[in-house]
Amino acid sequence: MWPLIRTGLVIAAITAVCMPVSFVVTVLLHPLWRWIEARFGIEAIGHSGPAEWCFYLILVLVVGPALLIYWRLLFRPPKQGGA
Repeated sequence: MWPLIRTGLVIAAITAVCMPVSFVVTVLLHPLWRWIEARFGIEAIGHSGPAEWCFYLILVLVVGPALLIYWRLLFRPPKQGGA
């Protein structure tokens, strides 16, 4: 039971750390969102900044690789001793 709780806490911590990072990245990508809105007609920029879907997209693009790295570290094979 403890490894499951620990894994859940680590995933929550990774997500919590990535949230401010994804917010900053989303705001810094303001020119990209304006281009997407002008080019494709998708509502990406409002009067108060990027649309909600922009934040969610960048959050997934930041949290996803971080969780993949954690998963890779969690299930890496044990090192071979001796040589």
